[in-house]
Amino acid sequence: MFTRRTVFVVGAGASKEVNLPVGDELKTSIANKVNIRFDDGYSQNSGDKRITEALRGIVKERGERDINPLCQAGRIIASAMPQAISIDNFLHTHANDADIVLMGKLGIAASILEAERGSKICAKEGVMNFGAHPNIWHNTFCKMLAENVQLGDLETIFDNVSFITFNYDRCIEHFVSHWLENYFRITADHAQNLTKKLKVFHPYGQVGRLPWQGGGNSVGYGTEISSRTLPQIASQIRTFTERVEDDAMLDEMREYIADAEQIIYLGFSYGQMNMELLTIPTCSVYKSVFGTVFLMSAPNVTAVQNRVRISLTTNTQIWVGRQEYLGAEANKLLNDYWYHLV
Repeated sequence: MFTRRTVFVVGAGASKEVNLPVGDELKTSIANKVNIRFDDGYSQNSGDKRITEALRGIVKERGERDINPLCQAGRIIASAMPQAISIDNFLHTHANDADIVLMGKLGIAASILEAERGSKICAKEGVMNFGAHPNIWHNTFCKMLAENVQLGDLETIFDNVSFITFNYDRCIEHFVSHWLENYFRITADHAQNLTKKLKVFHPYGQVGRLPWQGGGNSVGYGTEISSRTLPQIASQIRTFTERVEDDAMLDEMREYIADAEQIIYLGFSYGQMNMELLTIPTCSVYKSVFGTVFLMSAPNVTAVQNRVRISLTTNTQIWVGRQEYLGAEANKLLNDYWYHLV
């Protein structure tokens, strides 16, 4: 169990450990899905057919018939993806173009839901095979969480832990609930109700809530969804501009950071826009910082250290004590620093 208030900041590299796409892979997937083209104006020869059907439903609801303007917006996204830092940066650039934003969100939702189905932690027939992939950070985190915990302690197991994930997937919530169920030999309902107590911020939104989470449009992890449901799921994804406008969520997220005694960055790129969201206005607690910098150059690691310090500085007071960065993936960081973190 974690004895100090701990915030995990999770990026795409962390979900990569379970086979979800990182930046370039996600951009390629989105480009392929929204690059909708037709032979002779009738037979679709590229792009995701579910997205095409979703577009027909969208324009019908608008009282229109022509999907071509939306298809054109998709082709604009596809052509620009090799130039973009990320899909998020591109949608931020074109935040005033509603068609581009809509197509981007549809591409994101279709890509992430497809990736969840193919991930290592997709539970087949409701059963997760923990022996098949023991060396992922999700498993190591749960082992750290459960250390010295007895069944009577379960209600407080998440008291000192929270997550900020910049990913659209639901890997954390999905895996943790299955892990608790299997390890502690409790019912699925009990495990899911416990996992509801784990605070997980999704500044970018997510591809629907898991059915047991309640509220909003839900979709099971790894579930195939229809073209009719896809727009509802896509609507839960936020652009950078939309995230900034969600003041209540950002204020609460920053309070958790300000109150934390340690912050652990896993598979995170430390991008400037995201670091701005993590910047705290006030603080009174010095923090230990641990982070992965997998495949980063030495100059970029130096820049990362500075960006983290800036995000944790208030009125010239720097609230960072110890800083440790490891050029490895998330699971290795948790294993190597286990005794320092719990």
